[in-house]
Amino acid sequence: MVGQKRAYDPGGTCGSSVLLVPSCQPAVRVGCAAILPAMGSGLGGNRRHGAAGLVIALDGPASSGKSSVGAAAAKQLGYRFCDTGLLYRAVTWLGLHRGIAATSHEALVPLVREIELLDDGEGRLAHVAIDGVDRTVEVRAPDVDVAVSAYAAVAELRLALLERQRALALPGRIIMAGRDVGTIVLPDADLKLFLDASVDERARRRAEERGLDPWGPQGREILEELRRRDLLDSTREVAPLRTPADAVVIRTDGNAFAQTVAAVVEVIRTAEEAAMVVQATTAEQVANVEQATTAEPATAEAAPSTRPADRARRAERRPIRPTPIATGRGWLYRLGNLVLRGIARSIARLTFEGDVDAIPREGPLILASNHASSADPVLITVFLTNRIDRPVNWLGKRELVEWPPTGWAFRIAAIHPVDREAADLEAFRTAMRILEAGQVLAIFPEGTRSRDGALQEVREGAGMLALRSGARVLPVAVVDSDRMWPRGRLLPRIGKTVTVRYGAPVDLKAELEAQGLPTRGRQATEAATRLILTRIAALLPPRQRGVYAEPVTPP
Repeated sequence: MVGQKRAYDPGGTCGSSVLLVPSCQPAVRVGCAAILPAMGSGLGGNRRHGAAGLVIALDGPASSGKSSVGAAAAKQLGYRFCDTGLLYRAVTWLGLHRGIAATSHEALVPLVREIELLDDGEGRLAHVAIDGVDRTVEVRAPDVDVAVSAYAAVAELRLALLERQRALALPGRIIMAGRDVGTIVLPDADLKLFLDASVDERARRRAEERGLDPWGPQGREILEELRRRDLLDSTREVAPLRTPADAVVIRTDGNAFAQTVAAVVEVIRTAEEAAMVVQATTAEQVANVEQATTAEPATAEAAPSTRPADRARRAERRPIRPTPIATGRGWLYRLGNLVLRGIARSIARLTFEGDVDAIPREGPLILASNHASSADPVLITVFLTNRIDRPVNWLGKRELVEWPPTGWAFRIAAIHPVDREAADLEAFRTAMRILEAGQVLAIFPEGTRSRDGALQEVREGAGMLALRSGARVLPVAVVDSDRMWPRGRLLPRIGKTVTVRYGAPVDLKAELEAQGLPTRGRQATEAATRLILTRIAALLPPRQRGVYAEPVTPP
């Protein structure tokens, strides 16, 4: 008798039927060309060639919907999709078929070479071929469900499959689903998602997929089997199921399938947007500090890296030890600021303007300033932090804090390391963590220093960061710092007058609402960024307003 199984659907509202070919039936032999490119080809039928994209790790327990949700989201976004569990199922089926037990480690590893993962024509690596025969349906059979955890726990087998899985991710623009993708397979993934649901919810879904009563004897068997799988997956010594510390967790209890897919798509689109625009707000935040120490300046002009060579290098780099978010001004922080204030006053004639008392003493705050000189960060923050009694956090390239002679000092100065070889999305995450902690983050929306001291056209990164975090924005203008220390000059000129002006804090969401503009989406981030730059321009003299030189109303 031929059984039938529905593709997994978390809400029970979608799915397509596929026949389970019983082992007594003759196998259907297929050629590789019939199913499209073989695994590792880097091609996908629905992939937009040449389009940048993220590498996304999608993890979760058994029957959480990783495969069906991930595949549906990938189709909407034009991504490739790979369910890594399909590889383990294939090895399990082959082991069972040949009578090779999970304990026969040496005999299992050679089976990996016999498995071919194939594209289904829409970017999903969803077909398994063994010796030219399509075994996709058989590897999803109930007997494989029962045995796969034991086979997947074999360290030698996981190692044999590891590089093969990583090779798939190198071209980028892919969603890879599994149980250890974000923790083991792709620890440097651009975005990590963890799809979760209670074991009772997952058991109900699986029973309904199979046309069974979730509360009947067979439904209870499914529940117990999932509990057993969860225990095995989470307690195995090799690559146990874990929620990555930096993952976005999406709980799906009570969700319809379309709701869960929409949630995943929204998170990915937000991450894509962040990766495209954050370079304008973060990657070269401390070019001035680096020049002062003769280090190579960070660059904000490179797009997020998605090239295979870049990803390979990233995999080899050790993880960055994060800088603790500065929440208070310790004695070393105060001492450093005191020294820098003395140096700044000995070089320039400084004037400070603005209502400092109106600056929030608590809650998330973004200091957004023009960037005309390498001295700007010092001039903006070391005097202000003393007045408002709050530390200011910055972002800088990882090399700043990794060089032992000075790294400790940069960490004390609240410089947060960002890997320039990784996607700029990580810089955005770091910035969001600082603001979510209710602290102060300083940014240059222009990303890099102006060549002539005038404001440059910027992308919408600053507005997106402010809207996403809900932080208020303090516009800051540094006047004539470029005349004191022009770009390209090794040392500053002594005795020049520089003015630092602090504007009025602004709630961007409230401002947009007052103007009848949307507060979400691309139009909102563009409008918010322009509002920030307009407020900065209002504090600058006409020569420094640059592309924002149109008439502005002072706040």
